[in-house]
This record gives sequence, structure tokens and C-alpha cells, in this order.
Amino acid sequence: MQSEAMWQRAILLFQQQRWDLTIRELRGLLGVAPDHAPAHALLAQSLARTDALDEALSEAKRAVGLDPELDFAYGTLAAVHWQRRELDLAVTAIERAIELDPDDVGHRGTLAQIRIGQGRLADALAAADDGLTLDPQDTDCLNLRALALAKLGRGKEASDSVEASLARDPDNPYTHQTRGLALLHAGDAKGALHHFQEALRRDPNLQGARQGLVEALKARNPLYRVVLGWFLWMERFSGPRQLQIMIGLWLAARFGADGLASAGYPSAAMVVRYSWLGFVLVTACAVPLFNLLLLLHPIGRHALQRRARFDAIVLGACIATSLGVFAYAWLGTSPLASAGWAFWLVFPLPVAGLALFELGWGRRVLQVFCVASLGFWVWWRVRIEQLLAEALLQEQRLSSTQIAAATDALLAPVRAHQEIFHSLVLAVALSTWFVLLAPKGGKRRRQGADG
Repeated sequence: MQSEAMWQRAILLFQQQRWDLTIRELRGLLGVAPDHAPAHALLAQSLARTDALDEALSEAKRAVGLDPELDFAYGTLAAVHWQRRELDLAVTAIERAIELDPDDVGHRGTLAQIRIGQGRLADALAAADDGLTLDPQDTDCLNLRALALAKLGRGKEASDSVEASLARDPDNPYTHQTRGLALLHAGDAKGALHHFQEALRRDPNLQGARQGLVEALKARNPLYRVVLGWFLWMERFSGPRQLQIMIGLWLAARFGADGLASAGYPSAAMVVRYSWLGFVLVTACAVPLFNLLLLLHPIGRHALQRRARFDAIVLGACIATSLGVFAYAWLGTSPLASAGWAFWLVFPLPVAGLALFELGWGRRVLQVFCVASLGFWVWWRVRIEQLLAEALLQEQRLSSTQIAAATDALLAPVRAHQEIFHSLVLAVALSTWFVLLAPKGGKRRRQGADG
């Protein structure tokens, strides 16, 4: 009797989204009934809401182990794997949950959500439709169906689906968020902004709506609308297909430039050759650069996450330094004035790329690379100054005849370090491939149609 009362209190607290109290109540219940599989599953969901994903995964696995026939346990395991971005494992778990209870519409919604995360939009649409076959009024499946349709470029159908969801539950923040995402895909930044604000008015902690609000504010700029359109278009494809598109664009730029050069159009060849660098510059820098501008917006600066603000400020400092180096190279009169500017031409690219990564190994690798590259450039710059000073000192000790004979030997160390510098610039330029193609990672806080 005591355990049943504790279980009912835990369910009520969970429904009220009072995660800490839910966790405390469930731990008390498990102290009395340690083999209560549903309690372990609900504890896993509560822990996941607080981003304690390792503990959540352990509790979800414990629930499955205690009752291998409990579909709720497998559904919870799938949700935790999804938040950890372990999407293949999430699919396996949710398919087992559907096998155990084919009539649970929530499992179909979870499958649709996972498929969206995998970029398998047609499969996501099919899963949402299966859920709506079971319950035509299910809000989550309506929202997920609308999101899948929007990402597929079927804006009219997406609008119809989300309007049906709004008509049924006009105060649901996730429905307003989905409507905002659909409008953003359709290019209606103003309408999207309204619905993201409505979503946040109903749930100020809804991270998907907060991110959407930021994108809608930036999308008011015509240049960013083009960049956003590219990002949204790429979302229609799976990871391998995105890789194929990027390699195809690079090959087109390379062989197109070679063909133009062979045909006697060197200027056009140069434009095409550097178009790839321009493309990378725009796609990598647009997000943090417009985030930097958004810091001046009265709403935008509050909507930006702390990490996004930090990334924008770091990029701003990097660009300011680059401009300073270019100005010194242009106006400086010392022999070293023009040394090293090429590094600052490409270094903002990986720095800007940091803003595209969520927390995870990809971001850490890029952070280490940026710090190491900057440190290497500083070392190289100091070392070049030392070598030139040493060469000048030795030159002063030689006669004019000896100088002519010893010039190559005196400058040999400088040339060797110039080769090192060229390798550094090449490595930084090649890091753009990592920025474009590496998994961006990230963990989602809540199971729901947040896209």
C-alpha cells in the first residue's frame, strides 16, 4: 500500500515536471521496492530531464532487465538513447517497444522523432502516419508529421498538419514550436518568430523554441536567409548523402577551375577556384557572425545560449585580430610586416566552425586544433623574428663579397620555417572539411517534437 501511494505521487510530480521531487520520490520507492521496473523506467525519464544521461541509461537498462516484456521500459530506453544521440540503439529499443505493444501511439511518435534525427524523413513521416492511424488526434504525431513534411519541402501539407494540431490544442508550446519551424522552412521568418514567442510564453524553458527564435531573428537578414535556406535544404538528406553533395561541390569547383584555366580564362578560373573557400567562409562564419550581431538585439541577446554568445565573441575577437594583422601587413614598413597574414586569412574558418558544434567530441577536437594552431603561429612568428635578427647580425660581420656568397646559407633557416608555415596554413584550410562533415553532436533535453 505504501509503495503504491509513493508510485502515484511520483507520477503526479512527473506530470507537474517537478523533476527533482520526482527523482527523490522514486528513489524512496525503490528503497522499499527495488524490483519495481516501471519505477526504474520513470526514474530514467526524470534523470534524462535533468541531463543526467549516464544515470538515466543505467536505470532504463535496469528496468528492461527486471521486466523484458514491459514496453514502457523499452520506450524509455529508446528515449534515453535518443537524447544521447545513439540513434541506432534508440531505433532497436523503440522497435522492440512497438513489437510488445503495437497499439501505443507514443511509441510511433518516438520512432518518428528518432528517424528525423537520423535524417530519414520519409521513414519519420511513415512512423507519424502510423501513429495517427491509431489516434488521429495525437498532438505529438501531428507535430512530428508536420516537421517531417516541412523538412521534406512539402510546406502546404506541413501547414495543414500543424493547423490541425493547433486547433485541437492551441496552448501546446510544442505545437507552436513546430508551427514556427514549418514557417521557417517556408521562408516566413516573421510568422515563425511569432510562434516561437508563443511557445516560449507557454514554456520559457523550451530550448527548441529558443533556438528557433534565434534563427528567425537572424533570418530577417537577406544574406542569412540564403545561408539558412542552404542548411535547411541539406537537412533533407541523410549524413552519407550530405557528404556526397559536399564532395561533389568541391570537385565541381576544382575541375571547373582547371577547365577554365585550360581554355584560357585565368580570371574566371581563379574566381571558381576560390568560390569553394568563399562557400566555406559563408557557411561556417554566418552562424556565429550573425549571433555576434544578435547580441545588439534587445530580444536576441537573451535568446542566445551562453555558449553561442561565447562563440560569437571569440569569432569577433578573431576577426578583429585578422583585420589588425592585415592592416599591419599593408601599412607596415619592416621586413616582417607581411609575414604570417595568410594564416589569419583562413584561421577564422575553424574558429567560426566551433559555433556549429554542440557539446561533444567534435567540438573538443576543433577547440584543441584551434588553440594548437594559434600557439604554433605565435611560436613561428617569434622564431622567424629571431632567425632574421640572427641573419642580419651575421651579415653585418661579413664583407660585401662574403655576403653575396653566404646569402643562401644565411636565409636557409628562414626558408625552412617558411615551409613549416605553409604546412600550417594548409592544415588550417583542410580543417574546413572537418567543420563541414564531422558529426555536430548534441543532446536533446526533452522527448518531443522539437526538431
